[in-house]
Amino acid sequence: MHRKVENPAQEPSPVVVPQPQPQPQAPAGPRDGSVSTSFIPDSPPNSQVPSIQNWPGQYDFQISVPVGNKDRNKWCYSAIQEKLYLIKHVTIPLDVKLLEWLDAYITITPVFKASRNRVHHVMPCFNCSTKNSVASSDHIVMVEGQGCEYTYKYADKRPVVTLPLHPPPPGEAASTLLLKLVCLTSCNGGPNRRPFSLVFTLHNNSTGSEIGRQVLDLKCCQCPSRDMLNEDKAVQHPTQPSTNACNQLMEVRKRSGPAVTSTSEKKKRFTIKLEPGTDRRYQNVPVSIEAFLRNLNVTFFISISLV
Repeated sequence: MHRKVENPAQEPSPVVVPQPQPQPQAPAGPRDGSVSTSFIPDSPPNSQVPSIQNWPGQYDFQISVPVGNKDRNKWCYSAIQEKLYLIKHVTIPLDVKLLEWLDAYITITPVFKASRNRVHHVMPCFNCSTKNSVASSDHIVMVEGQGCEYTYKYADKRPVVTLPLHPPPPGEAASTLLLKLVCLTSCNGGPNRRPFSLVFTLHNNSTGSEIGRQVLDLKCCQCPSRDMLNEDKAVQHPTQPSTNACNQLMEVRKRSGPAVTSTSEKKKRFTIKLEPGTDRRYQNVPVSIEAFLRNLNVTFFISISLV
């Protein structure tokens, strides 16, 4: 019977225990409340709601509305609210500025301002969407220019407009972006009177990461100048009612009469008092039936005035 003899020179191999790798930590932000313009990584791909906070980034990404518009019936900008008012199907120029121009592209995403509505998509109503092409029927924002793509982004397939970033012409500091809205803010089935904003996001073309963000508040209405003046007054004087409202309230009070203090009060009955001796001027004189039928043939008695 043979026994297996182990080689004494063969030693057992050591067991290698993997060491835990240190997790990278995000750099802490400033504690004095200031806004940092350092690079912030893009939101995760499973995010459903884009951010609505302005973030210029390391390239100082800026979106502005040109001043000096003369036709205020088509569009106007409120410096008090930092809000754009425009009518439907009117092209608005926007200035895009950067510290250093690079190979990048911009995405435009409409987002509702209220937190309870932010998960919903901002889409045009049925009547306005049928006037657009099939590729852009779900998009409320239209951009004029070549290379624009009407796609869907984020986990919930939110309508997004993607366009390449072009450097400005020689002698100019800003590049012009032309856009328009195809549906009113008050349209039922669309925004339905819910305020929304446009989120302009700057992406690096090589990596696709987000390197800047700007948010523009706007309202698409029938009369931009009127709505802007009314909302500016409401912001400046939130507790003071307008003069027209006060006058209308006074007219309603005058028409309604004095207020009723108690519902248990009985209504007063007005009686007419005759002058003294007036009741004696009228007497009831009986008339025979034969004489009455001979003359009028209507009643049995007649009151004859004695003057």
